[in-house]
This record gives sequence, structure tokens and C-alpha cells, in this order.
Amino acid sequence: MKTLSSPRRVAAAVALTALSTLPGLAAAANYNYLEGGFLFRDTYGEDDAGFRIGGSVALTNPLAAYGEFTSNDRVDQLSAGVVFHQPINSELDWFAGGGLEYVDVGPQDDLGFGLRGGLRWTPLKAFEVTPELRYFDAVGDGRVSFRVGGVYAFSPPFALTAAVQGGDDDRVEIGVRWNFGS
Repeated sequence: MKTLSSPRRVAAAVALTALSTLPGLAAAANYNYLEGGFLFRDTYGEDDAGFRIGGSVALTNPLAAYGEFTSNDRVDQLSAGVVFHQPINSELDWFAGGGLEYVDVGPQDDLGFGLRGGLRWTPLKAFEVTPELRYFDAVGDGRVSFRVGGVYAFSPPFALTAAVQGGDDDRVEIGVRWNFGS
């Protein structure tokens, strides 16, 4: 029977101690918000302007529910799910999760699933950057996109938002956010 050598035991103990402190760290980002705004989207062969409404609600630490509705002339999409999030430090959270995706494209509509994961980085109290990878599978195909969002808080509860997304679902978004809770 093989046993762990002493340096391996020490390294394992240090790693476990470090990991056990993670749930005690405060999240770098607020997971309680509503937002909406203008959307320019190029997907399913359609490029058109429309609107976007989204939000998130902290359920328990480390879970948050999210929802998003986007609409332009020919494409409507409703996303709802849950993300698991953990702080890396006081400025940076990572998140990963998934949920249901309802897509209505002209005569086709379908209920599928989506996955998303990324980082929420708040280098300054009033500024957040969120790079993330998104995937959804509906209407007979899977779509992968990389997204970078930014949030600038011009007052404690209100912020300006902007995002650029590229890949199989290209988007440009600009809007406002209302933060509630903490």
C-alpha cells in the first residue's frame, strides 16, 4: 500500500485550507440587477436592431438565477437558468451555469438548452468587465459565442452597460442597469 509522502501531505493540506476559505470571501460582483436597452443582432441570417431585457437574482451563496429576453424583427430568444459563482479575490469572480433557451425564428420555434461561463472583474468600484463564453442549442443547431460586457456605475444603484458578442451569435448592446440588494 502506497502512502503520500510528507511534502505531498503538506501541499494537499495547504490546498484544502485555501479552498475552504473561498466560500467566506465576498463576491466581487453584485448578482442582483435588472437591465435593458438597445440590441443590434446578426444571427440566423438576420441582422436587425431590437431590444434586450435581462437580470439576475442571488439565490444563495454561491447560486444566482438569470434571465434574458432579446427581440428584433425576426428573432426572439428567452434564456433562463442558474449560475454557480465563486470569488477568486475581492475584485474577481468566476461563474458557470446553464438553463433553458427558447428561440423563435420566423416560422420555427424550439426549446433547447444553454451554457455560459466566464469572469466578472471589478478593477474599480464603478467599473466591471465581464468576458464570457456562451453556447446554446435550439432550432436544430448549436451556437457558440464569446462576449465581453462592461458596466459603468454612474451612481450606486444605476449603471450604463455595453457588450460586444461575436461568433455564431453576433451582438452589440447598450443599455442601463439597476442594481438592488448586495
